[in-house]
Amino acid sequence: MKIQRQYHYFISGLSDLSFDDKKEWTSIPSFKKILEDQLHPDDYEQVKLVFLKDDHRNLIKFLENGEMDEEGPGNFTPDHFRDQISLFSAILPSEDILPPYMVQILRENISDEAEINTVQISHMLAEGYYRYIIEKGTPFLKALNEFDYNLNNLIAFMKTGEYLLDQKQFITGDSGHAGHLRSFAGKNLMKDHEFEYFEEILSYTESLSFAEEEMKYDKLRWKVIEEMIFFEDFTLDWILGYLEQMLIISRWSSLKRESGEAKLRRIMNESWQETLKSKEIENDSV
Repeated sequence: MKIQRQYHYFISGLSDLSFDDKKEWTSIPSFKKILEDQLHPDDYEQVKLVFLKDDHRNLIKFLENGEMDEEGPGNFTPDHFRDQISLFSAILPSEDILPPYMVQILRENISDEAEINTVQISHMLAEGYYRYIIEKGTPFLKALNEFDYNLNNLIAFMKTGEYLLDQKQFITGDSGHAGHLRSFAGKNLMKDHEFEYFEEILSYTESLSFAEEEMKYDKLRWKVIEEMIFFEDFTLDWILGYLEQMLIISRWSSLKRESGEAKLRRIMNESWQETLKSKEIENDSV
């Protein structure tokens, strides 16, 4: 295994983090810029991998209306997307600007005839990201990536079962747990003994409050991150773990206590309405 660079001075100067922090000590875009200034360029490429999820959302917005929020922490602007499109018709071969899986999705959805199916595109981006991180990520990013997909796949399996949807369509990646869930699609789910947090996650789906359920998932994720970087002293993987925990704090600090529950429910309802709409279109076309 490749030995990672050490960042003793930089890490020693970082503020301690706690899940119960009420606000960020700095904004995510600002911290991303700090990392760009402090890390070796090769190590900063790993930071950029973390923010590809923001680029996914921006790519979908760009495909829908040609614009996006340029103030977020993503890696690419609308100009990057436009420049990538121009490369498709270039006479001389040029190096792509976006990761290969994003290039493919952009190429397949830029024609005037293309119908933008956000649910399908989101699923394709998630599939591509999973494989891209497994190929390009550090040991920590690979491990966290697999945990995230196991977590999200199990949640999706339970939620889609409630709506009597095709559960296989919502399983992402090719981990052992993903295969386990696919084998039980449309059936009574049996425990996956290889996934340590299987029963704990299932117990969270019984929460009455959506906000409470979401917080439990993030607390579990926080704990898993701490376990993964426990023996990482002053390494890039420790910094990546710190960044992931900052993203969790950022998510909750952006939700006001009074409106957090309502906002989370609105986000979930909009997501499921889009999913159900996509399912109805698919059934009508059969």
